[in-house]
Amino acid sequence: MKKQFLLVVLMVTLLNPFSNAQENKIQPLEKGIYMVVGSFQNKGNALNFSSKLSREGRNTSIMFSNLTNFYYVYIKKYGSVDEAIPQVNIIRTTTPFEDAWVLAYSPDSGMTATSSIPTNGVTENQSENSEKGSEKPSVVDPSIVSPAIISSDKQEMPNNSLKINKVEIEKYAPERFLTDKGQYKMLFNAYNSVTEAKVNGNIDVIDPDRLKLVRTVLANEVTLVNEPHNQSNSLEFIAEIFGYKKAQHNLPLGEEIEGETKAFLNVQGDTLVMDFPLVRYEKGDVAIMYNVFFYKDAAIMKPESQFEINSLLEMLKERPDYKIRISGHTNGNASGKIIEIDNDVPEYFSLSQATKEKNGSAKKLSLKRAEIIKKYLTNNGIAENRMEVIGYGGKKPLYEKYDRLAYKNVRVEVEILQD
Repeated sequence: MKKQFLLVVLMVTLLNPFSNAQENKIQPLEKGIYMVVGSFQNKGNALNFSSKLSREGRNTSIMFSNLTNFYYVYIKKYGSVDEAIPQVNIIRTTTPFEDAWVLAYSPDSGMTATSSIPTNGVTENQSENSEKGSEKPSVVDPSIVSPAIISSDKQEMPNNSLKINKVEIEKYAPERFLTDKGQYKMLFNAYNSVTEAKVNGNIDVIDPDRLKLVRTVLANEVTLVNEPHNQSNSLEFIAEIFGYKKAQHNLPLGEEIEGETKAFLNVQGDTLVMDFPLVRYEKGDVAIMYNVFFYKDAAIMKPESQFEINSLLEMLKERPDYKIRISGHTNGNASGKIIEIDNDVPEYFSLSQATKEKNGSAKKLSLKRAEIIKKYLTNNGIAENRMEVIGYGGKKPLYEKYDRLAYKNVRVEVEILQD
């Protein structure tokens, strides 16, 4: 029995050519500048190549990137790109290894590389050898240069040599990050473009082909967004957060992240991060407070109005030169009862307090609603002379009185009079 056990152990060892020490040699891609001499989609091939170089007396390491799903065999790590480029130039111009390249990675800015960066697609070398179970490094000849040349930065280079003058951004399309369930992991980074403070609110996901709202998600939280399955293979993202101008991005999922797209989209691990630097309103801008709601026939706000009312308060505190006009609107002009707060210390977001009722016009109700918002802002430190109020009643509807969206006629608008 003991002999049989030893035989099994021996067979397992022979079938598994890579020791734990070799497996532990693979580390996740970390921030740094690297001279890469081989890249592989297959872990075993990366280990084989690294072992071959080690047997030749060359010190190598292996990194794995979740961004590209590649294993990178590298020889040296540098402190800066400027330090790495001259040394890689020597290798590329004085040895057979014309495709040695610089890989730079930072969690903030992503991955950059020379133009010979591999992709997740199958290369010509890989397709030729896939049936044979082998894989060649996609960017370098296996007969690597000597360590002496690698460490030298003084060797002369031929006049006609091709030099690396810059590091180019690795190009890949967002659809690379599509999960098996047909979803994209996304984070919408909404922030104040001046103070850089995070701005919470909603982001609308739109199908631009069907002009249809797909869903609404929260800014600054990781969320899963479904693949659109539309002809353009794209999605539209709109941040319309009170206190800021509307911002929107169109994301073509099948195109490389470059140009305009690169200005607002980056990758952190397996997450697509979309930036929304939000800009405050300017003089003449009019904003609807979509998320301020009132109890029926009352100049008393519902509790869910607090977030947007406090956003208005925050904006006025941040921009002390702002002067605004608060206007109330109703759906129609019918007269009726008006419920008001009858309390020296009002609870602005509750009906559970002393109230009074009287009859009045729709115009008066809309004015009372604008006034209660002004009172809340005044009690929280905003000077009265910075705010005007007006009630329009039903004179400025957004929809016909009996339209299915007529409820949106009941609203409060804020106009910037001075900035």
